[in-house]
Amino acid sequence: MKKALIIIFFCLSGLTLAQIRSDSLFFADSLGGSKGIISRFDKQLNTYNLNSLIYANHRYGKFFFSLLEDYNSTLIKTVPQNIKDEQNLSFMIEYALIPRLSTGVLLKNQILSDTRRLGLNEASEINSYFYVKYVPLRSVQLKPYFGYSNNRQIGEKDYGYTYGGEGSADGLEFSDFRIYSSFRLNNTDISPRKNTLRNINLNLFNEFENQFRNVLSTNYEENRKDFYFVADSLVAQEFNLLNNIQSRTEQNYFLQNRLSFANDSRNAFFDVSGRVIWRDIDRETRYKSLSNLSSSIFDVKVQEFRLEFESSGRYRSKIFDGSLHFLYSERDEKHLTKKFDESNIFYRDERRRAYEERSRIESQKNNKAIRGSFTFTGSFMLSVKDSLAFSLFHNKLTYDTPSDENFDDRDELLSIVRINYAKRLTPFFQLFLNVEGNINHTVYLFAERSSNNNYQRIAKLSTGGNFTGRNITSKNLFEVSANYTVYDYEDLNPNLKSFSFRQLSIYDSTTIKLDKRLFLKFYGYLKYSKQGEFRWTSFEERPVRDIKEIYLEPKLNFDVSGVIFGIGMRYLRLDNYMFTNKIKSLESVYESIGPLSEILYTINNSLQVRVYGWLEYIKFELNKHRQLANLNLQMNWQL
Repeated sequence: MKKALIIIFFCLSGLTLAQIRSDSLFFADSLGGSKGIISRFDKQLNTYNLNSLIYANHRYGKFFFSLLEDYNSTLIKTVPQNIKDEQNLSFMIEYALIPRLSTGVLLKNQILSDTRRLGLNEASEINSYFYVKYVPLRSVQLKPYFGYSNNRQIGEKDYGYTYGGEGSADGLEFSDFRIYSSFRLNNTDISPRKNTLRNINLNLFNEFENQFRNVLSTNYEENRKDFYFVADSLVAQEFNLLNNIQSRTEQNYFLQNRLSFANDSRNAFFDVSGRVIWRDIDRETRYKSLSNLSSSIFDVKVQEFRLEFESSGRYRSKIFDGSLHFLYSERDEKHLTKKFDESNIFYRDERRRAYEERSRIESQKNNKAIRGSFTFTGSFMLSVKDSLAFSLFHNKLTYDTPSDENFDDRDELLSIVRINYAKRLTPFFQLFLNVEGNINHTVYLFAERSSNNNYQRIAKLSTGGNFTGRNITSKNLFEVSANYTVYDYEDLNPNLKSFSFRQLSIYDSTTIKLDKRLFLKFYGYLKYSKQGEFRWTSFEERPVRDIKEIYLEPKLNFDVSGVIFGIGMRYLRLDNYMFTNKIKSLESVYESIGPLSEILYTINNSLQVRVYGWLEYIKFELNKHRQLANLNLQMNWQL
């Protein structure tokens, strides 16, 4: 009987040859007893944001209840004012008829509202489902369902039925394989629109001798969405409608084989995988006017094919831990113009020219890309107190466009090297030194864009320390960095485009314990930046701009029965200097100072409430003044 059920599940999976992750299932079981509330409110400058999340799952006898409410609202006080609201609400009740058979009801509500008149700015969807859950085996679930959908987009209301099924197999044993698989099939008929989903995942695990493991993964996904958009004047007049319909159908295929080796006794790991990925995106407009002789009347299709090879290895010993990673990828993307049956009825010559024009425009988007990357990381324990870590990353990208009208063909090389040395001088203090170098070279192959060929060289040196004492904890960082971006043909260009950007940064974060319940905290930084036009051949710079930024935040914290109250000050000053004929002058000053306060309440890691706010007294632009209040409120409650 068990083998027959396994064969049935394989047949269902094979019908659509698909893959999804188990957490994307529509009726996926949640953890029983999991409850929580997360809320956050931010007000900074003219932007207000509120996000609230409520989730609860509970089992009571033969009943299972699940609730999820996710709401996000953003208000931007501009002219005109913008408000965007998003809500996702779901509620489920399930009743166990017998040990292997359950039935339930699921209600889902989704709302989008945006005052901006851009794209799809107003939509809502209400769905109700009745489903049956059958568990033939401990690791296998099947859930057919049927429901009703109420859908609204930009003023259009559609009603209809939705039906389908889903299932999963987690750790199912079959011969020498362990199977992890899931599928979901869905149809929503809300005439005149129709949405469909085909999504199934299949992973076969095979472990054999000498600690080898092979994983074969397949994936297929087909997702069709019909949506409204405002019809143009010709279509509106000819078909007597306000909104047209466009169908977007995306098909994804995925096949991967992964072989890995792990030997704990030898502290060695090796992994190699190859994958094939291809995708089709098909767009189709429902209503087309034959009076339209422009290229926009034709729909398009995108085809993407990708081949990837990946390998990695790791070795560990008492004094060394190192890893290697290699990736090679090829991608081919094509944009095609679709014909339609009516295109040759009237105006054949004009229609043909419009089709050829759209094909020419779309063909310019065709591209091929080849990418290879290599990563090497390692760390040495030189002694009990000394450690050395390093990393090397190298990436090459070749980007080609077959069209003679596209000149974006280019080669890119990127190399990054990092070395970090750390030494523990005392049981309380650790010193570190970090060196980093970055070289990026971009070369456009055609003269039309070769003026953008450039080298970008970034160097960074930082040092600092971490001190942890009985009453004092302090982290300090001193960093200098330089960015030199040099264009290859700057000598041929009268405008000096190459530039340099150098910065000095000093950070400090210190906490002093004054007594058992009183803490003094300080955070601050100083940044000094210099920007200029630069010539690499002579390594000469013509200064253009200097920026000095200072931020200080001292704060006194009181701990009263687990509630932390903080009061302090926040100071920010930004000085902008400009150069005219090599003479430096102060261009603008932005200065902000004001009190801040904070309340933090935590109970056994189950409830955390944080209120953080500050008032700014701002001075800018020739002694102009302004006051601004900022507030951040967060709550995380896990029941």
